[in-house]
Amino acid sequence: MALRLGQAVGRGARRALSISGIVALVLTIGYQIVFVGSLNTLVVDQLPPSVQPGDVTIGFTLPLSTDVAAALGVLALLLGVGVFLVTARLLSRDLSALATLPGGLFTRRIAPAFLSALVVSVVLAVAIPLGFALLFVPGLFLTVSLQFALFAVAVEDSGPIDALRRSWALASGNRWRLLALVVLFGVLGGIGGLVGSLFSFVSPSVGQLASLAVNSVLVVLMYGILADAFVQLRGEPTPSANALA
Repeated sequence: MALRLGQAVGRGARRALSISGIVALVLTIGYQIVFVGSLNTLVVDQLPPSVQPGDVTIGFTLPLSTDVAAALGVLALLLGVGVFLVTARLLSRDLSALATLPGGLFTRRIAPAFLSALVVSVVLAVAIPLGFALLFVPGLFLTVSLQFALFAVAVEDSGPIDALRRSWALASGNRWRLLALVVLFGVLGGIGGLVGSLFSFVSPSVGQLASLAVNSVLVVLMYGILADAFVQLRGEPTPSANALA
């Protein structure tokens, strides 16, 4: 099936602006604030005594000890995997179902799905940067070919290997169109970074928080577009709200 880019972008935006998209946005902002705040706190705690926090540009921190910040940072990183699973399930449904929030979206096979998503995330985090490091084209090819792997885990209950294979198969014949989406996402990411840079003139903390908020909006928009592309390419009805309840 040929991917219809215009439809993916238009309907993806509708998915992102739905009740489901708003819930995904709140979850995304929440875990990013906790993760970045914990990371900043760790950085500040590791500064030598001769350096004061005001002497370097760090961003916002949390009133936590080093050990607690480290534990919370790891927890937030893992929480991000869970947030993506829920977001993929929320946004990959039929457009008419996006105003509902059935409990099954948050609980159905969540433990095995989380473990599979964690393995896939690690594989992608290693393989894609390695591809870019070796040569730009392989990294881009892997990015295009494997971007549906986590959707396959979340929506189709695939294991790690099957999810990677499923994404590769879905991308087959549509890689140039999917590459256009990757370019679009790169542009959106640049916009988010620019907004953060502008607000950083107020203060590093304000700039970082503004960047997190804008980037979270853009991330959910990207998820919505990818979800619609995933739905198009799989050519099958997604699970109904009642089936997931």
